[in-house]
Amino acid sequence: MTEEKITSNRGGSPKYTWDDTVAAIGRDFSGGVESVADEVVEYTAITRYCEPWEMGNSIYWSEQAAKGLGYRGVVVPWSALRLTFSSGGHWRPGHETRFPTPQRNATADSGHGHSISVSGEEVPMPLYTNSINSGMEIELFEPACVGDRLTVRGDKLVNVIPKRTRVGFGAFHTRQRGIYNQRNELVALVRSTSYSYNAEKKG
Repeated sequence: MTEEKITSNRGGSPKYTWDDTVAAIGRDFSGGVESVADEVVEYTAITRYCEPWEMGNSIYWSEQAAKGLGYRGVVVPWSALRLTFSSGGHWRPGHETRFPTPQRNATADSGHGHSISVSGEEVPMPLYTNSINSGMEIELFEPACVGDRLTVRGDKLVNVIPKRTRVGFGAFHTRQRGIYNQRNELVALVRSTSYSYNAEKKG
């Protein structure tokens, strides 16, 4: 599964170089912070996820079919693990509004809510002007099923490749998070890769 999105958010610190980032490979930057999904996985949520994609595999729809194939119950599609059923959500009663301006078509403020991507510590990276989300890999272990409540744990830096590309100089860096069920069984490892760089002027 690959996705690519360019963002203009700046980051990093002048006190670091990409050598510092490479030296941090293997460290967990979660600071012990975990994110527990707001909801237990429900049957209707799975079928509503599958419906628009026309995902007709019987293990997503029928408990009998799923158990007949050895699963604990109706199975969560792997593509829904990262952004749907392990999500901490974006707003709950008591949180600040994500729409602080009165404009009719105001865009939600991503700075509010509670995202599962929030880490406890910052990775040591040099200053950069742009980032590209260049890919995602999901390694599956224990299937998630109806009745499970998922937790995202860990934020390990697993790879750093400094490289000059046509858009500038920076580094590809990969971070790994684990998704666990309520029995502390590993459901999946999610490895997300970004390219952070300083844009170079053309001509």
